[in-house]
Amino acid sequence: MTAWSKSVVAVCLLLAAQADAAQEACVTCHPDVRTQYEQGVHHEQFGCTGCHGGDPAVLDASAHAKERGYVGAAGRLQIPALCGGCHSDAARMRPFGIPTDQYARYQTSGHGTRLAKGDDRVAVCTDCHGVHRILAPTEPTSPVAPANIPATCGHCHSNKALMDEYKLPSNQEAQYRSSVHGIALFVEERRDAPTCATCHGVHGAAVSNGQDIGTVCGTCHVRSLEAFNQSPHRGATAAAKMSECASCHGNHGIAHPTRALFESACKTCHQPDDAALSTAAQLNTLFNQADESLDAADGDLVRVSRRFPTVVRYRPRLQQARAYFIEALTVQHSLAVTKVEDLTRSARSISDEVRAAIHSVAAGQQLRYLGLALFWVFLLFVVGVAYLYKREQRGQR
Repeated sequence: MTAWSKSVVAVCLLLAAQADAAQEACVTCHPDVRTQYEQGVHHEQFGCTGCHGGDPAVLDASAHAKERGYVGAAGRLQIPALCGGCHSDAARMRPFGIPTDQYARYQTSGHGTRLAKGDDRVAVCTDCHGVHRILAPTEPTSPVAPANIPATCGHCHSNKALMDEYKLPSNQEAQYRSSVHGIALFVEERRDAPTCATCHGVHGAAVSNGQDIGTVCGTCHVRSLEAFNQSPHRGATAAAKMSECASCHGNHGIAHPTRALFESACKTCHQPDDAALSTAAQLNTLFNQADESLDAADGDLVRVSRRFPTVVRYRPRLQQARAYFIEALTVQHSLAVTKVEDLTRSARSISDEVRAAIHSVAAGQQLRYLGLALFWVFLLFVVGVAYLYKREQRGQR
């Protein structure tokens, strides 16, 4: 921290304490800023002088005098240290449950290390959180609310001219929005969907080195990582020949995984005569067979339930079959064909069992309906005969 930053922090902390209870006159000349500031989280803790210094009671230009502690607007190089003056103070942060290591983490990030070298184009606190209208992450309109994080990061990272200078791509945000994670966030509105900050970090944001991708993805996809670590690919990763999850699934533009990956991803590394492609073909066949069986059972259940609603009692059993199938999708990362075969066989077996039960119920119900129909035909026939007989008897009298 520079001597200027230290003096700013010291003055701001002192003035913040004095300004907490004071009605500041700054808003008289800056009403637009007041409106923004009062919507933010800081206005109940300190006023304008908490960051800018000056005399909160003076209503003329002398409030900006250096003798009154006025420091003005901090430059971009000084903003992290200024914010860190409070956010690194355990006593001030404890009541809000806010961690006090944000500034320390920022200094280790890609943004912070470049800022320390004098590059003021990198992101600082105000670029992500705003300036005066700083909102909590739980506020939907906050730029750091989960649904807004991609756009916030994309403000810089979608700027091609800026990213070209750092030799970074500028299409990450667009790729993310169309990815399986982006669809989960924006279309399905799942607030637990991963965003830029989930994978790259928040204040300590960093670009992956290629070897930590599995650990990052494994935070959510625990079982898949466990299976991958048992596969031959683990050795290839250790030898830096592939980048765990990203080599097959990509990074920002991760699509919903389909069995087309066996055709695209595997052939990226393996030649047509490679024995490894035989494993991929076996796995593909096993999943196709199980998927077809599950779809057939599900289709029968839906179709038959329209006429015979009682068959819905087989839905939990079919869900059990689907659970085996999903487990197989996870285990496939181990490339253990035998394990996948056992799981998909269980899925197929239960699916076939459910289909047989559904057809049995349908056949039984149809037989009952047929019997009931024959009974009514017979009953109507008897009534008709009785009517004709009675009519004949009346004619003979």
